[in-house]
Order: sequence, then structure tokens, then C-alpha cells
Amino acid sequence: MYLILYNIINISIAIQTLRQVQDQNALCLDGTRASYYFEQGYGDGADKYLIFFEGGGWIQGFDEAEMLQQAYDRSNTNMGSSKFQTATTQMDGLFNRNQNVNVYFYNWNTIFVNYCDGTGHQGYRTEPLQIKDKTIYIRGELIFKSIFQEHMIKLSQARKIVVSGCSAGGLAVFSWVQYIRDHLPLNVQILAAPDSGIFLDLQPYDGAQAASDRRQKQYHKLANEEVDPLNEQCVKTYSNEKWKCHFAQYLLQFINVPVFIIQSLYDTSCIPNVLHIYSANDYTLRRCDQKERTCIEAMRKQIINLINDRKLSDAQTGAFGVACLEHCFTQKEIFYTTNWAIPYDSQWTIANSLGYWMQNLEQNNIHIDNVYWPNNKGCSNI
Repeated sequence: MYLILYNIINISIAIQTLRQVQDQNALCLDGTRASYYFEQGYGDGADKYLIFFEGGGWIQGFDEAEMLQQAYDRSNTNMGSSKFQTATTQMDGLFNRNQNVNVYFYNWNTIFVNYCDGTGHQGYRTEPLQIKDKTIYIRGELIFKSIFQEHMIKLSQARKIVVSGCSAGGLAVFSWVQYIRDHLPLNVQILAAPDSGIFLDLQPYDGAQAASDRRQKQYHKLANEEVDPLNEQCVKTYSNEKWKCHFAQYLLQFINVPVFIIQSLYDTSCIPNVLHIYSANDYTLRRCDQKERTCIEAMRKQIINLINDRKLSDAQTGAFGVACLEHCFTQKEIFYTTNWAIPYDSQWTIANSLGYWMQNLEQNNIHIDNVYWPNNKGCSNI
């Protein structure tokens, strides 16, 4: 058993270099060529790859006008354009180059897929949209396929590939990992480590329109009229409800790859955006009334059930489900610090839990807090 207790000194933050995708049709919302950040691996990490999908929400709306306005607004930011990307970028967490704090990934090749399509790193429209004074492109699927194809030779020769990402990028892991598995030799080990990518299909606390209705009526129409969602078996099963293939809870059953789920049981994006509860805005539940707490705890239970159901169907499943309020872990210092551990004051940090799972897939690697907030004292913000 290989566990690391970290003395956090002299941290080496990764500096990755910007690259433009090769396909001239793989465009961001504003029509600039899409991009990604790359860092070369070395030593025993030279034949290992971390593919990471950037997060950043989705173009959403209750009607077409709202969707188009969001697309227009995003096109003026780094979430919709490459012109705001810097030549290099610094990242922590999974990307940290200090072996003392990031023992499992410090020397891997890293491909960080910049998120500029607005539709979850997927979707495609041949013809652009004209919105006000701008021409808007929907090319998420083509962007990643271009990056994947560029690195295909090296990826085909890799020993291990971990596919990760946070938030919308975490959901992209659920969407893309089976495609990656199907297009690489079987002797290449493919593992999935989605971070904060579970956005449950739930009725909001206030009785408003559910996220599934938004996706079915608007998001799916915007991005997937010409191309189906990426997981073919999901699309085949839900042929009349293809929008379901944009949700992790429906996708998991069609993923034949070992998955390690990293998720807050009190996700700070899901509480307002899925449940429509807005009082948990200080990384605690102190301002929530009893009815809101009951609704949040019901979501917590459903996340746990989803993880446990996956474990029953695939024994190689792992998870880190913490009873603290957060959204996205893997690009931050909390990825390896001991105050974020399950159980509290143990050695099972996110980094240790994920790393041990990668090396011991057949063992029980489910780390779920058996306490409610705020009883994991290391990260409760109390």
C-alpha cells in the first residue's frame, strides 16, 4: 500500500504551452481556431497521458433567444474564443510537477483541452449561426477529435491514459471516454477520473423547469441536431430521449472503462443550478432552512446511490465523495492536502485515493463520507 503524507514545500506548478488545433474547421464560438495546452512527460511518465477537459458551464436557456444570447456573450470571453489564451499557463493539482505532492502524475504528458465551444466539448453544426453582429460556430465534437487525431500515434503507444476534467469537463469525461477506449488498442489502459461532473436530472426545489427539460428542448437542439451525443450505446438505448446522454447518471451504464468518480456530496454548482437553492453561497449550509436542507440531503443520497450502483455493476469503480461544499478539486491544492480526506484526519486524500485506485483496481476503492456536513471537520468551513 503506497500512501503519501505531504509536506508541502517548494511546490512546482506546471507550466503548459499553448498549441492550436490542426483542423482549420475546429473553431471556437467566435470562429478562432480552438486550442489546448500541452506539457511533455518524462521518465516513467513518458508513456502515460493525462487528457483533461476544462470546465466552465454550458450555453443554456429556457428558450432559443436566451440560448443565442448566452452563445453571443460567451464568444467574447475565453470560454468562447482562443484570442484570450496566454502562450503558457500555470496549473496545480493533477498538473503539479513536484513529485513530493503529486507522486502519481508529476511527470506525465498532459493535454489540457481548452473549453471554447460552450456545449460541453461536444456537438456540431455545419453552418454557423448569425447572432447580432457575430458569426457563431458550434464545433465542440470536432475540436476534441482534432486534438485526439493529432496525438493518435503517441496515444496508441501509451501504457496508460487517464481522462479527467472538472464540471462541464467532468461531464465531458463521461461523454468521451468510451469513444477514446473504442479508438485505441486494447493494450492501452484507459481510466476515467471525472471531477464534479455529476449534475443529476432532478426536479428543482422551487418547482421550476428541470434541467432535463432545458437540455431536451434547447441545448440538444442547438448542438445535436446534426450529430448525436457521443456514446453510441446510450443513443441507441434512449433513441427517443437522446438528451439523456448528456447526463452522467444515464451514461454510466454504457461506459466499459474503470471510473473513479470525484464529487462533493454537497456540490456548490449543483445546489444553485440543479436544485435552485441559493442560500448555500458561503461553502456552508448555515443559511439554509430545514426544507432546503432536506432537499440537499436527498441529492446527497442520490449521488451516493449512483456511485454504489456503479460499483455493483463494475467492481473496478472507485470514488471520492466528500461531505464538504466544493466544486472541482483536481486543479487545486486541495487535490493533495490532508484537510480534504475521507475520513477526516486520515491519509486518504483525493490524490492518494485516486493513485491507489489506479494501481489496485480490483480492491474496494470507494471513499464516501459516512457523515453529514459539517462533520468532516477538515473541510467543513466551520
